[in-house]
Amino acid sequence: MATEALSVSTIVAAASKLDTSAIRRFLELDRLGALGGVLLVIVGNGFFLQRDGLWLVLPAIAVLVAALSLALRLLDNRPVLVPLALAATGNWFVAMVVAFLLPVLWPVMVLTVLMPLVLATPYITRKQLIPVLVVTALITGVVGTIGLLNDDGGVFPDMEDEFELALVVCALMAQIAPIALIVWQNNQHQQRSLDLAAALNNELRYSEQQLDASRRRVVLAADTERRRIERDLHDGAQQRLVAIGIWLRLLQGQVDDDSEVGDALTSVVGEVEGAIEEIRELAHGIYPPVLQTRGLGPALSTVSRRSPLPVETELADIGRLDEPLETALYFVALEALTNAAKHAPGSSVRISLAAAGQRITLTVVDDGPGFDVAAYQRSHGSYHMADRLAAVGGDLSMESTPGVGTSVVAQVPVGEPGT
Repeated sequence: MATEALSVSTIVAAASKLDTSAIRRFLELDRLGALGGVLLVIVGNGFFLQRDGLWLVLPAIAVLVAALSLALRLLDNRPVLVPLALAATGNWFVAMVVAFLLPVLWPVMVLTVLMPLVLATPYITRKQLIPVLVVTALITGVVGTIGLLNDDGGVFPDMEDEFELALVVCALMAQIAPIALIVWQNNQHQQRSLDLAAALNNELRYSEQQLDASRRRVVLAADTERRRIERDLHDGAQQRLVAIGIWLRLLQGQVDDDSEVGDALTSVVGEVEGAIEEIRELAHGIYPPVLQTRGLGPALSTVSRRSPLPVETELADIGRLDEPLETALYFVALEALTNAAKHAPGSSVRISLAAAGQRITLTVVDDGPGFDVAAYQRSHGSYHMADRLAAVGGDLSMESTPGVGTSVVAQVPVGEPGT
């Protein structure tokens, strides 16, 4: 499955490449349209209209073609805003020249002024957008002013209404191609953004699944190792010490109790019994057999009795849970009790276990000095509790108030309590 997950860098790089190719298509189409305009002016004015002033459109179009050619050359080597600015400058220059020579077309030229802005919108930052909007608004005002003030001027001062209508309609229709491309491109850009977001979400979901699976494996391996160590201590070192203790007692019965050897044997027997008790306590802390044989409630009662702090328990009869759930809740309670004994000596503790719906809630509350949660830096123990619960789909919350106490709440999901 790891090979199926796309890397974030690959996705972003692919999206950036597609964006550049979309801009390139617009620039090429714009240049093609400009060259078509040159041909139209040469044929239309040379054979039909024959207006000297109309030839001034050709230098303006030449400036646009040069700007677009340079923009295409810089597209792969410079930030996107540079070629877009060149394309906008060329189009704006043509719009002002056409509005001056053919004032009737100034509304169409306004569309020419606005197209670079619409094209650039998906590729510039919000900070860059403000000056671009200001400049575009100024150029739009200039084009409109030229057209309105020169309404009866230009190369056709006495243009017939029919010809004027045909010219405006044809010009508007000619604008459909670049406008359609911009709309299509922005739609594609939006779709790529959605696809990118979906791919990143899938990547994140996959990573979360891998993290959950890894966390479960780590916790399972740790619990398995705990049980192995507990068995080794019980069946190995503890049994050998018990056997040694029996031999020492047999030997003790064969010597005089008042002799130095008898006193030494009595001392050694006491040390062996102390070692056996320590191993039992150690094995109990590593993985208590009562948790495996009798369940969470009895295990919590046992650990409460062993705590150096006075502990009150309120344990609902929830029956047996899945082993990972019981283990997670037990060690959360053990860690919370250890923290209370360490940071709140002399306090009293209350442990409650309850079932509500399909969730089991464990609460450990002490009336110790508490602490400031905002300034609290999570310890290894708190991370350990959170990781254990996360491995079984649960969650941990911790609340504390200076001078009041601390509350640790662990919740895990179950099917039906008691099953």
